[in-house]
Amino acid sequence: MSLPKKQATALHRLLMERFPKAFPQDYDAILPLKLDIDVDIRERLIQQGAPVDPDLLRRVLANHVGRAGYLLALIHRRDGRRFDLDGKPAGEVDALARSEAVRLLGEHQKRQKEASTRHRHHQALEKQQRRAKAERIAERERRAAEKQRRREEHERNRQRGIERRAAEARAREAGEAARRGEKPPMPTVIHKKRRRIEPRGGDPGGGQE
Repeated sequence: MSLPKKQATALHRLLMERFPKAFPQDYDAILPLKLDIDVDIRERLIQQGAPVDPDLLRRVLANHVGRAGYLLALIHRRDGRRFDLDGKPAGEVDALARSEAVRLLGEHQKRQKEASTRHRHHQALEKQQRRAKAERIAERERRAAEKQRRREEHERNRQRGIERRAAEARAREAGEAARRGEKPPMPTVIHKKRRRIEPRGGDPGGGQE
């Protein structure tokens, strides 16, 4: 938040604290204010030892009377009265002020509608971008998985080729040996020497004295 906006927010908060009748916190309790109420505000704040910058005060008041709630109060309040800082009647809302409020409210609603449309469009665009990103990620993962599958398949084919060539080489050797009348080599058999187990507690030869 910029410094001027912070200052305006702080001043509006001060007005709600010092003059709750004229600047209520309840949005639905907003009242039409008397004309030139900025003069009364400056005088009252000076008396309270809290002087305010006139330009900043005018900016805060412009924001307040430009709110939709304030415009609705000007248009629809039945008694048509304006009020001072203490919430007492101080003048009336004339037809010109009411028609101007109708115009400003229409512009305000138009801006809100346009902002809402932009927001929905922005949300739809973000959703579309997220979906497109997810699709790109899924496509990259699919390609990576396909590349890995092909790499593994290639490795399996290479291993099968090695085994097939080795088998063919053995078959050729066996065929050549057969043509030369040679017997194929017998498989090597390894005989394990049987271990002799001595009987327990007797003569190794099994005799008695």
